[in-house]
Amino acid sequence: MKHVLLLCSLLFVAGGCSREEARAAANDAVDKAADMLADFKRTSKETLAEAGSSIEELKRKTAQAAEEAKPELEQLARDLETKRHELAQKLGELKDQGVEKFEQAKRELEPKLAELKEETRAALEKLKP
Repeated sequence: MKHVLLLCSLLFVAGGCSREEARAAANDAVDKAADMLADFKRTSKETLAEAGSSIEELKRKTAQAAEEAKPELEQLARDLETKRHELAQKLGELKDQGVEKFEQAKRELEPKLAELKEETRAALEKLKP
């Protein structure tokens, strides 16, 4: 993000904009990045909450499943819960990193969140009659 601010400032100065205009544009860029970070955190937390609910549903349905299927389903629920916990931890670390590391973390976490969501959906599908 520091690079964005520097680049914005240089572009505005080179373009003949005043220092105040450059500063305002840089502040706008920082505000937009902070908003993007907040939106990503919110949607990620929602995805994690949905996955948690799906995992709990999987556990409830596993208890009612046929005995021969229970060990596999119980292990699946544990694996999904471990993934959910790891992603929640990484999201928490993002809070400490701030805007500077946002893009990198977003690229890393988005596919993993989508994968967790798909895996929990697929696990529940296995239990449908």
